[in-house]
Amino acid sequence: MLADGVVTAAELSDSHRRMQICMRDGGFDLEWSEEDTYEVTASNGSELTKSVDAALEKTRLACLDKWDHSITYLHTATRRNPEKQDEAKITVACLQKSGLVGKDYTERKWRSENDTGMFSFDDYDPAAVQCRLDPLSLWRQG
Repeated sequence: MLADGVVTAAELSDSHRRMQICMRDGGFDLEWSEEDTYEVTASNGSELTKSVDAALEKTRLACLDKWDHSITYLHTATRRNPEKQDEAKITVACLQKSGLVGKDYTERKWRSENDTGMFSFDDYDPAAVQCRLDPLSLWRQG
């Protein structure tokens, strides 16, 4: 699938479909979002307790290993930053444009906060989510 270095929409769709089947065979329902993230529930409707969660993780890793092999990650990375621009630069510019941070917010500060996962702005704000998923506004309508 990755021989040509490009993940096509058809290849991504096939990978996602196979992941859903694999997860269903393991007792879980997997639903993909437009952002190429997913939500998992137990097929029988049971809660995700520690014992169920352990089975989920085992199934999820096996399915990812067999059917995804970073296909979703590569597709997402290419879609959100096709020219491989510096992540800090494009993210800070997006955050500044959105008004979440001021002009004094630097790429160095973003890198530091990104490393710890502790941001000086609300990283769940819709504008922050937009900047995380599509900092160049290439595909997502935030």
